[in-house]
Amino acid sequence: MDLGLKNKVAVISGASRGIGMACAREFLAEGATVVVVSRNAAANAAAAQEFERQYPGKVLGIPTDLDDDGSVAAMAEQAVKKLGRIDVLVNAAATVIPDDFFKMTDKYLTSMFDQKFNGVARCILHVVPDMRKRKWGRIISISGLAGRQPHFQVIPAAVNNAAVLNLTKALAAELAKDNILVNAVAPHIIDTERQEDTMVEWAKITGQSVEEVRKQRMARIPIGRMGRPDEVAAMVAFLASERAGFMTGSAYYVDGGVSLSL
Repeated sequence: MDLGLKNKVAVISGASRGIGMACAREFLAEGATVVVVSRNAAANAAAAQEFERQYPGKVLGIPTDLDDDGSVAAMAEQAVKKLGRIDVLVNAAATVIPDDFFKMTDKYLTSMFDQKFNGVARCILHVVPDMRKRKWGRIISISGLAGRQPHFQVIPAAVNNAAVLNLTKALAAELAKDNILVNAVAPHIIDTERQEDTMVEWAKITGQSVEEVRKQRMARIPIGRMGRPDEVAAMVAFLASERAGFMTGSAYYVDGGVSLSL
């Protein structure tokens, strides 16, 4: 299936590992040019170099601190200056750390919003003007299942994800007239380094072994396994494509059947 992404320019945050990296690979395989964005300059450069070897001339690495509005603005400006435009924004950067809500400090809660919702909002604010000029754009944010199914141990992540879903719905209605489609993807238990870190933290909180935590979490997935990053990336690429031209303002599960909502 030709998704019509050839020569599109996609900015992907969190692209140095996990779901973001899988999204970068998917878009490159479809012929798009990818702007690799993540906070860690060394990791960002390593990812960009790896992609460049396989897809020469199709990669631009820009280390960006999503906590810093100036850094995000500079990234968007540089991408447009060097590549001519931004067609797609994929918000894949995220932090999911299980913790006890009643032990969280105000500083910690504020930092969690900076690392997720505020970063998503900043990226959107700085790429939409270019999309509006050309009357075409796709914005896809990775939300996470906790945005719809709250859980005490991951309240900051869940509230962040719920906020991203609210933003997605509101912006979809506002930007549709400019042919900018806004959607979200809600994955659950995807096999990434971050997921492994989450299970380790979950084990500390519950007093269980990591293997016990893993077994319990797997038992709740009807398909019986963790998802793969490329399975999330496939959905993201489809939502960015011409094939999804009548789809906006929704969130799509990639969760192995965990969600019970209609």
